[in-house]
Amino acid sequence: MVVVGDRYFRRHRKEPNVMSFTRSLLCTLLLWVGHLSVAQSVEFEGRVVSTQGAEPVFAAVVAFGEVRTTTDDLGLFRVQVPVGRQPLLVRAMGFGEWRDTVDVQPDRKGYVVILTPANSELDMVVVSAGKFDQRVGEVTQSLSVLRPELVRNKNIVALNDALDQVPGVVVVDNDPQIRAGSGFSYGAGSRVMMLVDDLPILSGDIGRPSWTFLPIENLEQVEVIKGASSVLYGSAALSGVINVRTAYPRATPRTRATVFGGFYDTPGHAPAKWWGDNPPAFTGANFFHAQQFGAFDLVIGGNAFTDAGYVGPERIRADSLEQDPYHNRPSAYENRVRFNVATRWRNKKVHGLNYGVNANAMKSRSISVLLWDDTDEGLFRPEPGTSTSTRGTQYYIDPFVNYHSAAGTRHTLRGRLYRQDFENNNAQSNSNDLYYGEYQVQQKVDWRGPLVVTAGVTLQRTFSKALLYSGDPDGDGVNAALDRSAYLQVDKQFLDKLSISAGARYSSFQVNTVEQSTPVFRAGATYRLLKATYVRASYGQGFRFPTIGERYIRTAVGLLNIYPNEDLRAERSYNMEAGVKQGFTFGRFKGYLDAVVFQQEFEDYVEFTFGVWANGNVSNLFGLGFRSVNTGGARITGGEAELTATGDVGAVHLDLMMGYTTTLPVSTTPHQVYATDNSSLLNEAYTYSNTSYDTTDNILKFRVQHLFRADAQAKYHRLSIGGSVRYNSHVRNIDRIFVQLDEGAPPLQLATGVSEWMRTHTSGDWIVDARLGFDLTTQVKAAFIVNNLGNAVYAIRPMAIEAPRSWQVQLALEL
Repeated sequence: MVVVGDRYFRRHRKEPNVMSFTRSLLCTLLLWVGHLSVAQSVEFEGRVVSTQGAEPVFAAVVAFGEVRTTTDDLGLFRVQVPVGRQPLLVRAMGFGEWRDTVDVQPDRKGYVVILTPANSELDMVVVSAGKFDQRVGEVTQSLSVLRPELVRNKNIVALNDALDQVPGVVVVDNDPQIRAGSGFSYGAGSRVMMLVDDLPILSGDIGRPSWTFLPIENLEQVEVIKGASSVLYGSAALSGVINVRTAYPRATPRTRATVFGGFYDTPGHAPAKWWGDNPPAFTGANFFHAQQFGAFDLVIGGNAFTDAGYVGPERIRADSLEQDPYHNRPSAYENRVRFNVATRWRNKKVHGLNYGVNANAMKSRSISVLLWDDTDEGLFRPEPGTSTSTRGTQYYIDPFVNYHSAAGTRHTLRGRLYRQDFENNNAQSNSNDLYYGEYQVQQKVDWRGPLVVTAGVTLQRTFSKALLYSGDPDGDGVNAALDRSAYLQVDKQFLDKLSISAGARYSSFQVNTVEQSTPVFRAGATYRLLKATYVRASYGQGFRFPTIGERYIRTAVGLLNIYPNEDLRAERSYNMEAGVKQGFTFGRFKGYLDAVVFQQEFEDYVEFTFGVWANGNVSNLFGLGFRSVNTGGARITGGEAELTATGDVGAVHLDLMMGYTTTLPVSTTPHQVYATDNSSLLNEAYTYSNTSYDTTDNILKFRVQHLFRADAQAKYHRLSIGGSVRYNSHVRNIDRIFVQLDEGAPPLQLATGVSEWMRTHTSGDWIVDARLGFDLTTQVKAAFIVNNLGNAVYAIRPMAIEAPRSWQVQLALEL
């Protein structure tokens, strides 16, 4: 066109240029219109489903070149795409990629992408590590996944029993330990953050998990992060995070119901049997239903359980029987009823918007025991005065709003009201209300590879009213706490090989008038060395603010007094680790092996420590008791190997999970004076060295150093068989005062037999469980389950006996 125009001007340069101008203008308009036709775009709609029953795939990334979006809860997507042939790439965690060339036209709608599950356990989807969907192989820190099948196969009714199968995890007195990060704390101040669907579920007043309250009948999976994780999860995530993820409905309605019953066998130490011909029994039932009603999702579930308890009543004098007609009632019984509901509405007018309310409530009655009576006939009986009777009411209500924009931005606003009310004897009643709110925004973009930026703010407010926490300045047991935080994390992938993650958090915490603030940071990287080989390294900081309970608790359990410490400081830590994750596939059997070495350092470490904390006399054991104190520095080094696999071996389907963890938890300041007793009773300065029973290698108190975990389930046609193996090494070090009181003379005597127990139990315990199931029909299954098959007599924490062998039958219906 230019050449033609030039020739025309040269030939007619002396004549009017009206015709020339008109022709040029017409050519320009034609070019512009042609350009518009090429650049025209249309709204392209489609759906992403899986080959497993055409289930919708949520949060799949759909990319037409540089134009990207994500799918909603129904697997639907909508995006503006230029007309013509366009390259399409679809990725979703846990699935293989989909690549295609699509002829985009204005009248083309309803495009369906069918994704096939990936052929490696490394592609298992997890959320907790980065607050977005990631493949296990890409996570930059140690993480284990507990699948719901194990919980159902073992008929587990409280999550703590399930966590005993996770490598590196042991629950001591209801307090979760991850890689020996905690000791004995009387249930106060967990160093592991507990979550249900990313929201905190530790009690607001004392930071204690309530295991039986967790709605495991509606379990999607449990994700366990190992190592300091305070950047994303704040205070209490000092040693890790346990996130219970519940399930929403799928395209097909699901219903499950289970009934079961069983009894405890005669203990392996026969003289300790306290019952007659009728052994203590337990029974229960649970149900779950999930269904979609158009744009509305509904989940309901519940559990009822009663357990007569394997720990019997206190031994009392014969002449007092008429005064206590209920003396034969076991001391460690439990009765509870729980009900939960989850709802979600998907807005039909605003694409990507959904909102709803989840709730869970439980009523319970129980008696808990702190110390056994002795190591012979009283092994399965409580030390007089160390039983606590509790009537409990708990509930939470969780409203939420989620919005996923077409540009890949996710906005989340969610809250939790968590109420606990416990009526306890021994002047230990307490109640608290926790209010939690979080706003989070997350942006996923393709900038030379996937980039995810996550930012959020949180606010947590706790109000506590408790006789148990009357050590506050006013002495009225009324206390309040406030936790405010802001966080930012960036996750980036390069060339499908390298994944890096970095983040920061700033938190301010206040208990009554005492306030502390702190920043924390983390960073990590994972590199795919080979097709199924990932190497990683990470560094993370953690912190934990002392709870209301730790600062202000004032109570007594038998002769043992527990004292407040208003001057308790926040403890801090940092965690380093390096590991390799290797995937493998043998035919249809697939899995991964993870090996890691780690080290965690602590400052201002808080320990529940025995000493003389008050003036006293015989009535309060001369001021002797427990108190939470900052004891100085600590270090934990160790290694862990974990194997997870699933698939078919011939005609047998096999699921396997196993691991071994070894730790060396030591005090780095064994001679540091952290408190001084100025009384005439002992008149000494307290250090790790002079308060420990065994100071060899400066091992921290109440630590289980070596753990082995294994669970296997095999199914052949209608028959299934499974088993679990656990090894816990014996605790080497406890508070020296327990041994001194055991060997002492009245009035300074607490004869528990712990001296002999520590001398004779040095090799650890192997616990074996077994199960056998049979599918009566395609919908009904019967199972026979034996726990502690060898009837081992063991204690994870000395002076607290574990359950003897038990037998149970289970009948399960699934529709």
